[in-house]
Amino acid sequence: MTTATAPAERSEEGAPARVSHWTRVPADPAEWFDADEVARGRAYNRPLDRLRRVRFVVGAAVTIAFIVGQAAPRLIDALGVSGWVLQLVVVAAALEASTLVYSPWFDAHRELLYDKRWGQSNQTASGFLADQLKGLAVGLVITVLLVVPLYAVIRATDLWWLYGWLIFSGFTVLFGVLYPVVIAPLFNSFTPLDDERLEARVLEVAERAGLDIEGVLVADASRRSRAGNAYVAGLGRTRRVVLFDTILEWAPEQVEQVVAHELGHWRHAHLRRKIPVLVGAQLVMFVLTWAALRWEPLLDLAGVGSAGDPASLPLFLAVFPLGFVLVGLVSSWLSRVDERQADIHALEVLGDPEAFVGLFRQLAETNKADVDPGRWKRLTASHPPIAERLAMAQAWDGRRGDGSSAA
Repeated sequence: MTTATAPAERSEEGAPARVSHWTRVPADPAEWFDADEVARGRAYNRPLDRLRRVRFVVGAAVTIAFIVGQAAPRLIDALGVSGWVLQLVVVAAALEASTLVYSPWFDAHRELLYDKRWGQSNQTASGFLADQLKGLAVGLVITVLLVVPLYAVIRATDLWWLYGWLIFSGFTVLFGVLYPVVIAPLFNSFTPLDDERLEARVLEVAERAGLDIEGVLVADASRRSRAGNAYVAGLGRTRRVVLFDTILEWAPEQVEQVVAHELGHWRHAHLRRKIPVLVGAQLVMFVLTWAALRWEPLLDLAGVGSAGDPASLPLFLAVFPLGFVLVGLVSSWLSRVDERQADIHALEVLGDPEAFVGLFRQLAETNKADVDPGRWKRLTASHPPIAERLAMAQAWDGRRGDGSSAA
């Protein structure tokens, strides 16, 4: 579909009109997408939104039942486990096992049924089972690595909220560094890009962006999904661009746009900027959790005598995330700011708003995006709506009514 546009003011040097990543560009999805495209996005996403809400309710119910039924202290007593570290490991394992009551069924419904009906999933039953088992194992290991030192300080001092916050903050930074090289390879294979022309174009984009890239890798994402994406991983001279193999058949101009966007996140140090926000949010969460676990009626409900009891772990893990509700909207807003800044980076590096528009229309089609989300969904989303990103590219290009924009 084509929208009417007119030339906008440009700077004295003739450069495209500037737009700010701090402010959204209002957009009417109907100006960029026809009724069928809007309806398709709603038809695919609205059932998934309902499914996520149901999953949250079921998960909350299982957690509450675990706490109110005093499952953790009963399990410790029944097994006769001694030593607080071993007790903690047993409770952590039981909590991970409790997610098997509901979590795999929701995942299976989406990956093996719903997304297959929409042509979005390539997942197999064996692949799904392997992912579930690996996810369960990784989740248990991470939980144990976090909660053992946490409970050591809980049992040692009433200032555990401070030391626990420092432990979680350090782990957050470490996890961000190690995830691409330790955890991601457990779920995907990474191979060098064998398309020399495309590799040269990707490396040229990096050179134009002023970033050194050691190489380009391809992740075998297509064995699970048709969704397209890319990211930059590594530190210093070990930086690598990782492309999902699902985008290799796209037009090279669109792949360049994806890469330029991801390099924009790196150029503007968005990960390093997000870490202080996340660490600050964790401090709020720890203070609120510390206050909650001093409330005796809540401890009595869980059947534990103090926050240092390993059987209090279910209660801790239930209360701790509630603090994020207070900062979640701010975090989502900052994430959308970063996405706009990365979009502007792609526009400035490549200077090709038409290819930018083509990319996001491709993403809307491939990922079955909801191009007309409701207000709450927009407020809680980590990315701006696609129509706003297209309107921003149009504003950057400085065209508003001469019929020259492609959409």
